[in-house]
Amino acid sequence: MSDFWGEIGKTIGKTQHALDTARKEAERLAREAGKVAQDVAAEASRGMSGTLGQVQEFVTGEAPGEPVDIAALPEHQRVAYAGALYTFAAADGGLDKDELQLIIDLVDLEGLSPAGRRLVLGYIIAPPALPDTLAPFAAAPETIRYALLLNLVEVAWANDLLDPRQDTLLNTTQQALGVSDDQYRAIWRFMRDLRAIRLRGRNDAAAAQATKVAAAGLAAVGIPIAAVYVSGSIIGLSAAGITSGLAALGLGLGMVPGIGVAVLLGTGVFLGVRALLDATNQGEQGSLHRALARRAQAVIASLEEMIALLDEQIQVVAHAEDTQAHGLQLAAFSERRRALQQIMARRRAMAETVG
Repeated sequence: MSDFWGEIGKTIGKTQHALDTARKEAERLAREAGKVAQDVAAEASRGMSGTLGQVQEFVTGEAPGEPVDIAALPEHQRVAYAGALYTFAAADGGLDKDELQLIIDLVDLEGLSPAGRRLVLGYIIAPPALPDTLAPFAAAPETIRYALLLNLVEVAWANDLLDPRQDTLLNTTQQALGVSDDQYRAIWRFMRDLRAIRLRGRNDAAAAQATKVAAAGLAAVGIPIAAVYVSGSIIGLSAAGITSGLAALGLGLGMVPGIGVAVLLGTGVFLGVRALLDATNQGEQGSLHRALARRAQAVIASLEEMIALLDEQIQVVAHAEDTQAHGLQLAAFSERRRALQQIMARRRAMAETVG
């Protein structure tokens, strides 16, 4: 019997030793992770631009990689990407001004075929079914999938209210895109923190530090920093704030003449990050200025087309049978039209500063 209890004691001792070893290892990893986070904050406060790349390499062993460029995707994915944004915006029962403004900032129609362009513009009338918009991304690179989910979270929160229907769709989308729970929570925190910067009107230094720390949370769960360059939350910062924020993410982008106009017009995504990064000399700045002017006119033209589509639908519904359903539809289309008119008026005023 004593041998039996002796063996039990040895087993318990071995188990306790294993647990102690695991605990110490976990504490060591926690200390290292904490040090990385502290280093991120310290580097941000000094305005340095390379830390996020170091965090990304520390966590994943990979460099941040190329920024996400949605406009470079195949057309069927570009159309599906835009469709997903509209579907999420409409999931709460309507398409309001804040949601439409963000979508217009994120969606680029340039380079699409006439058929693809008509599809995207038509989403102002009837967004597509969510499964149809997610299917093209089932085997897409993870950076694209992370960027899409981030943009969908931003659209869902664009009007500062998350509808339960949108919350359900986000959970469905997370699973469809193969995003883990930890990564999903990190995306939420990134969006929330950058929205706080914009809403509180924090200064450049604060924007840079908060952006860097928020992005470190993404890196810590394996989300490439490149995925956040397409963030609507960054676009929503002030002209100075966006340059500080992007620089904090490792882009090294200084204040370039015309960048403020790019942000106000929502063309940081339209033109692609590289076009902004390359505008370092006077000739390139001039090219950027001309590109902004062209982009501004293209956005206004697309807004005019969407309004024309709504006008057609309003006429159809207005002459249809007078039912409650048609009345609600007419009100919804009219509200979307007013929102687009307000957005277009603002864009026209800003375009004057470019031209």
